[in-house]
Amino acid sequence: MKILALAALCSVIAASPAFAASCPGVTVTPGAASPQEAAAVGRQISNGALPIDRKLQVGAWTVFHVRPGADQIWLFFKGDPAKTQRIYLSPGQGRPDEYQDIKSEVEMNATGIPPALSACFAHLATGTAK
Repeated sequence: MKILALAALCSVIAASPAFAASCPGVTVTPGAASPQEAAAVGRQISNGALPIDRKLQVGAWTVFHVRPGADQIWLFFKGDPAKTQRIYLSPGQGRPDEYQDIKSEVEMNATGIPPALSACFAHLATGTAK
């Protein structure tokens, strides 16, 4: 029941015009595209599939938000997670005044990430999504 409520909330957030203003050029979707995608992402940090709360994508770059247990983690990939290793992992939490620091940290650790994707992630991590 909690998973369904969370999925519904993510869907509302991702679809809201206000949220879209913080993530121009980024495709934001709730959940995984398929069970295979959830399994591929999950294998990067656990022994199997993990529920994907949200997926951000620009071109070949994808950022997945997962919650293994009580933790929340964002996994960054360039390419198919079934064929590539994650590039970066972040807890994705910060204060609103840390927006620029988080964006810069992601760009430093995930070299080549599209600026729109790092900006969108930083907005979500700091709660500054408009």
